Amino acid sequence: MLKSSAGFVQKDASPAQEVLATKEMCYHCFDVLIYCLRNGPQHGGGNPTQLVEGIPCTFATQLADPTTACPLFVTWEQSSRSSGIWKLRGCIGTLAPRRIVDAVGEYAQIAAFRDRRFRSIALHELESLRVAVSLLVKYEPCHDAYDWEVGVHGIIINFRVGQESYSGTYLPEVAKDQGWTIPQTITSLMEKAGYRGTVTSDLLKSIKCTRYQSSKTRVTFEEYIRDHCRGINPATVFLDSKSGDAGHTWQTCKPM
Repeated sequence: MLKSSAGFVQKDASPAQEVLATKEMCYHCFDVLIYCLRNGPQHGGGNPTQLVEGIPCTFATQLADPTTACPLFVTWEQSSRSSGIWKLRGCIGTLAPRRIVDAVGEYAQIAAFRDRRFRSIALHELESLRVAVSLLVKYEPCHDAYDWEVGVHGIIINFRVGQESYSGTYLPEVAKDQGWTIPQTITSLMEKAGYRGTVTSDLLKSIKCTRYQSSKTRVTFEEYIRDHCRGINPATVFLDSKSGDAGHTWQTCKPM
């Protein structure tokens, strides 16, 4: 995922410079999540592409060009009932441009069930979830590793030490949320990329850095039910069924 070169991403992402993330993309993520919970991939079975093929991509008609491609990330967050604070529950994406109509649903599933940092999302968690879709746009080469702005840009770095190559990315919100300065962000990202050596001035000068921006939107499960499912909570079909048979009659929400 993080091995794409900055030059490759910059070149291929340019056609999607003006595309915007929409709430309908987030609704689609919830549609896919619920479909997957019905069909069992949380247990490690099934191919993501095969599973999401069964879900109509309702936001496709909103795109000027349905073949539009760009790098993107899908993020699941969970709200604590006691504190109300949103905590990361899964986040997976790609730096290689993908067709949005295919990739949003695919990465919604991968982030929910295959982020190795977390256990798979379960049905009983639905009501506490929020999903975000981030489309990565406006790629620009930096003059150096410090040529970007906290809270505005995400960055991709590539560098070599001896025979080893390193690369990594932070989305635009990471440095701001962590309260990091630009130097702190670069040091952290180098570590995230796997580098454990000394950070010298010469090494910093050798870093190839690309900055980008993110079009991001979020939707909670409550908003999904209210605005996309006509106020009907699809989770109750499963949670109220002791045998589990009732779930098989339920279909994904139709757009309002």
